[in-house]
Amino acid sequence: MNDKETKKRKNSKQAEMEAAIAAAGQNEPLKEEVGEEAATAEEISDVELLTEAQQLAEQLAEEKEQLFQQHLRLQADFDNFRKRSRQERGELVNMANAALIHSLLPALDNFERALGALAEDSGREGVQLIQRQLVEALTAVGLAPIEALGADFDPQLHEAVLQSEAGPEQKGKVLGEAQKGYTLNGKLLRPSRVQVGA
Repeated sequence: MNDKETKKRKNSKQAEMEAAIAAAGQNEPLKEEVGEEAATAEEISDVELLTEAQQLAEQLAEEKEQLFQQHLRLQADFDNFRKRSRQERGELVNMANAALIHSLLPALDNFERALGALAEDSGREGVQLIQRQLVEALTAVGLAPIEALGADFDPQLHEAVLQSEAGPEQKGKVLGEAQKGYTLNGKLLRPSRVQVGA
């Protein structure tokens, strides 16, 4: 090989090296740019992930609140249903009691008439005992007589069947009672049939 060829080879090798160095020098900024872009992409994806996580957390919190409110409404509805059912059952029992007691009132009236008609003897005591037991049993379930004699006439409790002339102090007062009235647990079962002073 001659000197010219050796120089050429050296020059070409040197040129290749310089080109490689130059290329390497140019690649470094490219590598930095690629690294920055990757870091920025990671930061963006982290921010997006964080935003999505926050949105999901907010959605879950809203759903949880909605479910909790729905649960409270259902529980309140069930409590109201239970109270209504208990009240309706009580009303049904009261209506059944009222119907039964109302059918027993004529027997109670007849006991009072029988006691008024019987003379003082041993038979009267037996009727009186039966009448007292019946009254006690009915009183235990809430039956109460309406005290009418001498009271002011009250159209909600009394039914006027007769009017009589009376003095000014007895006007509008109950003077007599043709049939006793009763209330059951504070509600009118049967009004008293009365004579009223006019």
